[in-house]
Amino acid sequence: MTDRHTDAIEEAYLLIEAAQGHHDAARAEAADREAIAHGWHDVRLLMHFARSLACLDAGLDDTEHVDAMLAAAVALDSPAMLALSLAVKADRRARSHRNTTAGDSASRLLAQAVVLLDHPSDEPVVHRAAALIQVGSVAHELGLWELALEYYERTRQLMAGDTSPTGRRQSRVVAINELDLSLDWAAGLAGIGDWPTRTEDFADVTDAEWPPIWVVEFHGNRDLLAAVAGLPAARGVPVDERIATLSDAIRAARAGDAARAAQLAEEATDDFPYQLPTHVYLLQLALIAKRPGTNPTAIRYGDELARLRWNDRLDRMAAMRDAIAVERRRQDHERLSRDVVVDDLTGLANRRGYQAYLATLDNAKDHGSYAVMMIDVDHFKTVNDGFGHDVGDLVLIRLGHILAAQVRPADLAARLGGDEFVVILAEVLPGVPEARAGQILDAVRTHPWDEIAAGLTVSVSIGVHHGSRAELPALLSDADRSLYEAKHHGRGRVAIAAG
Repeated sequence: MTDRHTDAIEEAYLLIEAAQGHHDAARAEAADREAIAHGWHDVRLLMHFARSLACLDAGLDDTEHVDAMLAAAVALDSPAMLALSLAVKADRRARSHRNTTAGDSASRLLAQAVVLLDHPSDEPVVHRAAALIQVGSVAHELGLWELALEYYERTRQLMAGDTSPTGRRQSRVVAINELDLSLDWAAGLAGIGDWPTRTEDFADVTDAEWPPIWVVEFHGNRDLLAAVAGLPAARGVPVDERIATLSDAIRAARAGDAARAAQLAEEATDDFPYQLPTHVYLLQLALIAKRPGTNPTAIRYGDELARLRWNDRLDRMAAMRDAIAVERRRQDHERLSRDVVVDDLTGLANRRGYQAYLATLDNAKDHGSYAVMMIDVDHFKTVNDGFGHDVGDLVLIRLGHILAAQVRPADLAARLGGDEFVVILAEVLPGVPEARAGQILDAVRTHPWDEIAAGLTVSVSIGVHHGSRAELPALLSDADRSLYEAKHHGRGRVAIAAG
């Protein structure tokens, strides 16, 4: 990763933080253009994330940007970025209050994101941290508080000692999210009459770098949490007057003064400087409802609903643990199945994958044109003898990347063994196989092989044969004969035989 790419990532995360309330569309467009010019797909994904948050802030539909995040993550082949994108999509489903929608549920999407983050990776720490934070945020939104705490803790461990600007911003997000979660949890317990007597001590970690509204929220939530836990308010810390009034209402309720609690809770109104955690808002409504004179049956009804809601949360947490276990087994099975047909060195299909591809075509009903390319590295033994087998392996890996870039989802690129590769082009128009073979030849010829070893040059020979789908089983040997012709006439060239 270049220094400029690192700077672009830093800029992207800065724009993500600013997207809610201070979105700079022109700056985001400039960052996106630079990402396109340099092929920085991770930065492009983050720009869609910023635009999605800006849409939410403006009350607009952000589906286009969330879908674009997922598409970019798949192209990147990045577990962290895919987990981030799935978690964002899960969050949007969760925000829909579980309305019936097409596609995977929020819980299913969250389970997929969780399992993607199971294993360490060499991706940038800030990308992995962003995914962990988003998973924690969605888990909180869904009432899966135990899971949310796990992911905030994992984020803090990952970011320990990271003093970069993005690292500091991500640490702020974790601090405010953890406090928000603890307050929501404590208020939920209070709502079922199980008033907490102690909570985690959240020190004032705000500083001049914090956005002002975040400072207001952090101080306000600390005061509310102290009130729910029966602790004195922090001294010398400014708290919004409306939040302070609600804190006084909660303290009055803990002291058994239902009349004063109801009066203060009603005075607090709903016009708060930031959105309260869900269970704080529900606790406020409960305090108002329990003013002296309220029908006791109505109060019992509200209490029973609160307990049912709490028990439902516990059931959903258990169900999520089961869903994560199922997703882990599913992904392990897919990984094992994939390993059977994937070449370990190049990531292309192996000989089994090639045979499986032919088997899938046996059931196809099309009669289109197919082409087979047989590809060998010229004088590969000389590469191994002169530069070592490690360099030889790197040559095969790079060649695998070149071939993978030349095939569509309907095509196949496979390593059959050694330096022998095959490419199958499905349903191709006349002239395409020749053009594609020429592109591969040029890509290999112009590749910077001296990055691997000084003085290293690599070329390939390609044999091409094409015909109908029904002829595919025989095309491999036909293409092999064409490959022999290419080698016989000087190597580093393409030999084509019509079917």
